Amino acid sequence: MDGKAFYEQIAKDDRFVWLGVKEGATPAEDQALIGVIKTASKFAVSISAIRDHGWDELEAVLTGQRQPRVMTHVTRIVGYFSQLQNWNRSKLAELRDRRKGDYGVPE
Repeated sequence: MDGKAFYEQIAKDDRFVWLGVKEGATPAEDQALIGVIKTASKFAVSISAIRDHGWDELEAVLTGQRQPRVMTHVTRIVGYFSQLQNWNRSKLAELRDRRKGDYGVPE
């Protein structure tokens, strides 16, 4: 999939929000930054992962239906964002047990 097609898929899907592009030291290290609205998670998707995989596979990772082997999963915990690959087993268990809700301010 090319970058433009990936951007178009993100833009038309209301589950995601486009956050921008993070430039790497080389163009091969550039990443697209995507937010998942429902879970308040953020993903940094490498441009090479976008090129090497189709939308179905990328969408499955972004929505949590598949493990993020081709992406870096970033989530907010205790007020800051960090990569899941740096977490210990206890923190990963805490993430799995976290309640997911539809929170908002009442009008």
